[in-house]
Amino acid sequence: MQPIPVRLTRRLAGAVLIPGIVTGSFFMAGPSSAAPESGAAICNGVVNQLAHRGNVQANLLKAAARRNATLVSQLQSEQTALQTTADSLAAQIAEGEQAVQALDQELAQLDAGIVAVEAELAALAAEKTAAQEEAAAAGAALEDLKAQRAGVEAQLAPLLAQQADAQTAFTELSDRAAQLEALKTETEGQLASAQAELATLRSQAEAAAGALAAKNAEIARAEDELAGLTAAAEQAAADAAAAADAVAAAEDELARLEALGTAAQEELDQQRADVADARTTLAGLEEAATAAAGAVTAKEAEIEQARAELAVLADKAAAAADAGDAKEAQIAEAQAELTALQYQAAQAAADLAANQAAITALAADIESLQFQIDAKESEIAAKEAQLAQAEADLAALQSRKAFLESEIARLSAIKDNRDGGKKEREAQIAAYQAELTTVNTQISDKTTLISGLNGDLEALQSAVSALTGQLQAKQAESAALQKDAVPLQDAVTATNTSVAAKEAEIAALQTQLSTLRDALTAADADVAAKQAELAGLESELPALQQAAADAQAAVTAQTQVVDGLEAELPGLTEGLEAAQAEVTAQKDILAGLVAASDQAAADAAAAAAAVDGKKTEISSLQADVPALQQAYDAAASSVATKEAEVAALDAELDRLTKELAEANAQIAAKEAEILALQDRVAPLQAQLAALEGEISATETRLQTLQAQIASLDGKIVEAQNTLRTLTAQKKANRDAVAAQAAIITALQAELEKAMAAVRAIDPQIQLGGCVA
Repeated sequence: MQPIPVRLTRRLAGAVLIPGIVTGSFFMAGPSSAAPESGAAICNGVVNQLAHRGNVQANLLKAAARRNATLVSQLQSEQTALQTTADSLAAQIAEGEQAVQALDQELAQLDAGIVAVEAELAALAAEKTAAQEEAAAAGAALEDLKAQRAGVEAQLAPLLAQQADAQTAFTELSDRAAQLEALKTETEGQLASAQAELATLRSQAEAAAGALAAKNAEIARAEDELAGLTAAAEQAAADAAAAADAVAAAEDELARLEALGTAAQEELDQQRADVADARTTLAGLEEAATAAAGAVTAKEAEIEQARAELAVLADKAAAAADAGDAKEAQIAEAQAELTALQYQAAQAAADLAANQAAITALAADIESLQFQIDAKESEIAAKEAQLAQAEADLAALQSRKAFLESEIARLSAIKDNRDGGKKEREAQIAAYQAELTTVNTQISDKTTLISGLNGDLEALQSAVSALTGQLQAKQAESAALQKDAVPLQDAVTATNTSVAAKEAEIAALQTQLSTLRDALTAADADVAAKQAELAGLESELPALQQAAADAQAAVTAQTQVVDGLEAELPGLTEGLEAAQAEVTAQKDILAGLVAASDQAAADAAAAAAAVDGKKTEISSLQADVPALQQAYDAAASSVATKEAEVAALDAELDRLTKELAEANAQIAAKEAEILALQDRVAPLQAQLAALEGEISATETRLQTLQAQIASLDGKIVEAQNTLRTLTAQKKANRDAVAAQAAIITALQAELEKAMAAVRAIDPQIQLGGCVA
């Protein structure tokens, strides 16, 4: 049983009230041309049209709504109260169902937890028994290994003392040889460094001599270049003075020609000023005439515009009245579509909720199976660790068995008693045989343990495979449901979007309806205002037409004055142009002379700068010579000092090489002695290391087993407490689910009654208060 979405039912309640709002606002604004009719007659017409046509004309519904306004208002109030009750019941049902889903999920988790805890208890008990048995065997093996270790240590002690003395002597000799080798290496390094430095110093001395010679040659070249630059500078200065004289003469001629041009320009400017004044007067008169004619044209255009606007306003008022009727029909159609969309949205939400409930239930099953698999895999890991340890112990026992058998065979093969060790060998053989019997028993026990662990491991792996198959099936089922959820969610989203869009459309239509009423009132007012404006414009037109005629007569008279003044201008212009041409030609001549003078001055300045630069360069080169001479003298002195240092280092290196050869001969003798002792000590040390490793491994294993047993005891107690807690929670959960289900059933019955009452009222409201 799925809950009814509260959001959708609230939209339905809002849609039911819309017809009352529309009929109570729009139709009171406009006049009605229909004759009065009785309420019963109108309702009969509504019912008959609905029965025969399947729909009712909009104007008949409007009339029924006006006649039954009181009844419609009462029905809407009843429907609102019922819808409020339905919303409250739907919310309570949704909360109850969420609580049941949470309880169901918790119950599934409790069942999975109980199964896992019971399996864990069984695994812990088996693991504890195996650990106790293995700990007892490890304790016995440890005591035997310690006795063997004591015997080997007694044989090894005197040999180790001899080896330590020989090693001390070897270390002292090695330290001396290392010191000699370090001194030799250091001396060789110093010699190589001194030789490299000597080569560098020789190269530096040669470079200093070359630099000094090059600097002297460079000074000689610079002095030759200075003489040539000085002669060029003197010639450039003479050329610059001649060019300056030519520029001064050309400037005097240009001043004379410019004075003649200025007089001609002044006479022409006066004539042009007179023409400009006459034209200004003419322009003012023409502007006045144009303004007067424009005023007439503008006024006539205003009149025509006002007449056109008046016609448009009249059409607009008629269109506003028609638009009101059309908008009312759109609102009624949108309300019907909204009701259908709300039903589709409710159905889509119910389908999606059912899909989500199924996915939630499968998620609980998947979590339970995964919990069981994790528990089994933990048991497998524990068994595998036990098996690996048992196999490692078996390998160690088999290795010890092979060693004992080889030692017994080796000792038994010695038949004579020339070394006096026969009794000792017989005792050793007896000890090895006793140990071999113990090792054989341990190998048999360990093999049995490995076989049992392998059997347990196969059973656990089979259980994991079965649980994995169940998990994969549940996951596939969940994936299919989740795939179905996508189109269901899309359907919910699409229907909710459609409902919202339709509600927005109705709201927009109602807003447009109010706007249309305001537009109609404004259009009537605009028509009256435009009629008054048109009358005023027509009364102003005759005076403007007379002013335009007077202005045109004044323009004609002034045009004759301007034509006379302009006839005198060409002669004055020709004289001015001739004078300006002579001035322009002289300016071109002067520009060429100025450019030549500037170039000559620049050349003279550049030549003087070159002379100064070369002098500076020679001074700088001469200043570098003393430093180069000093560098050469210092390099030659350094070469002599370094050659003496190289000779001393050669002598020291020869002495160190001789001492190092003597020390290496002593080290070789001591190494031979140490190797002989190592050949005797190595077998005993290997045997002792093997025993130490076995003892350490056995002790570590024994400690691990003891800690494992203590840990398992704690885990068993903890698992038993968890099992009791989960069992008690499971019973309380079942009782809560039953109680909540009873509450939901009662709420759903009440909700269905309320929705039935809402559905019964809605058709009567839509038919304007008439009963179909």
